[in-house]
Amino acid sequence: VLVKQESRRSLVGFFYARRLIPVTIWKTMRLSHTLGFCLLLFAISLLSQLQAQEVSSIEHNASSADRCRRIVEHSLSKFYVPACMDQAGGYHEAIDDSGKFVTGEKFLTLQARQVWFFSNLAVNDIDQAESLRLAEHGLDGLRKLFYDKKNGGYFLKIGKDGSVIDNRKHAYPLSFVIYGLVELHRANGDESVLDEALKLFELLEKHCYDAAHGGYYELFDKEWKKITDTEQWGVVGTVGFKTYNTHLHLLEAFTQLYIETKNELVGKRLAELIEICTVTIKHPNHRCNIDAWTTDWKMVETEKNLRVSYGHDLECAWLVLAAADALGKRSDSLNNWAVTITEHAIEFGLDKVHGGFFYSGPLGEQSEDRKKEWWTQSEALLGLITIHKITNDEKYLTLFKETLDFVERNHVSPDGGWFAQLNEDGSLGQNKSRTSMWQGGYHNGRALLMSEALLRSLD
Repeated sequence: VLVKQESRRSLVGFFYARRLIPVTIWKTMRLSHTLGFCLLLFAISLLSQLQAQEVSSIEHNASSADRCRRIVEHSLSKFYVPACMDQAGGYHEAIDDSGKFVTGEKFLTLQARQVWFFSNLAVNDIDQAESLRLAEHGLDGLRKLFYDKKNGGYFLKIGKDGSVIDNRKHAYPLSFVIYGLVELHRANGDESVLDEALKLFELLEKHCYDAAHGGYYELFDKEWKKITDTEQWGVVGTVGFKTYNTHLHLLEAFTQLYIETKNELVGKRLAELIEICTVTIKHPNHRCNIDAWTTDWKMVETEKNLRVSYGHDLECAWLVLAAADALGKRSDSLNNWAVTITEHAIEFGLDKVHGGFFYSGPLGEQSEDRKKEWWTQSEALLGLITIHKITNDEKYLTLFKETLDFVERNHVSPDGGWFAQLNEDGSLGQNKSRTSMWQGGYHNGRALLMSEALLRSLD
């Protein structure tokens, strides 16, 4: 009864107020209520759409992450594990026409990279037991075949019969020995393996570090005497220069060594390498890095050197940010630098017709070296997803997915491994190899498994 009486009072009050309010004001009030109700409905609808898009984006990212892992499992893990194991030590590096791994020369860079790859497979629980067995087998091969018991360090090349055929030492492959040892330590927890990595760092500090100008000398004979003969094979670049390539991978190795050891000197050298890779070797007039420099860091002014390697710049972007994170020194300025160097690679190196990234190009111009290399696409994947992570710009995520499409459609072989080189349109290029002294599971395996982790972190 009370409710009914109160309702009547409210109703009477409503109509009484209605008579006192002019008609135009009343209509305005009704209109504003109607508009407010419509705006409320629109907001609810918009919120529902955004939530649906967010759910769709999360599901899409998870799907891309699953795809990255699946490519690793089917094109790399099943291809190499355990078929590439050489019972004489280390790993086979090449296959014959039937696709069977065959005995041949062994190159320190590939052997160390494969130790890293198999260790990383084990860390990521991909065929864990067999991958770890293969990684430890590779370490035994490094110790047995490559290690210089007299002078320390590791030789460059071993012949088919197990003898040393190139007894020189180079900082570039030695960086991968450190990198592989650290990852194996993560996989098996063996502290002696980490100690081995730190001792090699100390050896580089003793023989390779340039205290006068910073950075590292690169090529040495077996007794650690610097080699200056420009007629010799320089491994990466011309003998006598300091290279972007070598210093980039020293930065990579020192990042992981510092994460595991927190060694003060390793951290100091890592901070120096960040400066080298972001300032010292940057071209003064272009948003890219240059490969060859004199020992006192003067740019080598040759046509061959004054070019852009899109893959290295994309790789440099994410490696530098990872190094800064390890040191706790990530900054907005470093993020901006990474975006800038990535944007330069996109502007001049991205194939906007067929997909993927070209190999290299002249300064400030579109690429004319339009082959597609497996490792360039690998570094593009990881570079793009890293920049998406720090900017939240969907453009980079879209480019990542388009590059992944290009890779799976063209580089991944149905018989295992990745085709090393493609023509501009994605057809097979001159180098049709699926594995070689330069080509194992390092670039592509690393890119895909790290991309998987980054994609899952976006959720």
